[in-house]
Amino acid sequence: MKAVLTGAGGQLGSELAITAPSGTELIPLTRKELDLTRREDVIKKISDISPDVVINAAAYVRVDDAEDEPDAAFQANALASFYLAHASRACGAALLHVSTDYVFDGHQNNPYTETDIPNPINVYGISKYTGELLIKSALEKCHIVRVSSLYGPKGASGKGGNFVYTILKKAREAGTPPLRVVDDIIMSPTYAPDAAVMIWKIIAGRMPYGIYHAANSGRVSWHGFAKTIVEMAGLDKEVLPVPHTEYKTKATRPLMSALESKKGTMLRPWQEGLKDFLKRI
Repeated sequence: MKAVLTGAGGQLGSELAITAPSGTELIPLTRKELDLTRREDVIKKISDISPDVVINAAAYVRVDDAEDEPDAAFQANALASFYLAHASRACGAALLHVSTDYVFDGHQNNPYTETDIPNPINVYGISKYTGELLIKSALEKCHIVRVSSLYGPKGASGKGGNFVYTILKKAREAGTPPLRVVDDIIMSPTYAPDAAVMIWKIIAGRMPYGIYHAANSGRVSWHGFAKTIVEMAGLDKEVLPVPHTEYKTKATRPLMSALESKKGTMLRPWQEGLKDFLKRI
């Protein structure tokens, strides 16, 4: 199997490169090798490689910045995905596109499944959902895999790290006040290596084309997640719960964005993923 991987230098892309199945001819691409916002370049590059599958792990992920930079967010998350879909169709390749829990509005009390109807409430979420729709309009041979609150050893280059690294850094600062973390936003923290393994399973197992949720199972607030990080790391730092209204952000976040799957693609409990992450780093 020949596979093209976009976003290969990112938090998830780097793990997809590491976990590629034996026998896979993987062509990893970063922005340096291919600017996904340039349609003709995308078409030519994919045509020249002629892969069996394209995995799109590239994205504009700065949620608050997207409110001020909607053009950049839509170029990267919607149009680039559309270009990849057309390029894939032209050479007969399948496309696996990584999407997000932020396509949902967070108004329901239970985790979202693949059959729930998206209704994004910020520019980032709208751009990602638009990407999903454009891909499906252009290509039948596509998997769309949604993840939630991703973190991994490399960190997100677009964000300068991830939530776990931030909490560890602040918890280790001596003489600083207790951490104050939002306790009324619920999600499914997802360990990037676990998501990467599931993505390859979807591809290698030739699972039916469609939408899949691939997040570590269980749900937790950001406060609960932070408290568990501190405890598992053996750090002596108090973590206080606060409402999301204490932190003013440009982008509105869904209060519930935890994911579940009706298709058997959920990952092990989030606590186990976190434990492995802390051991690895």
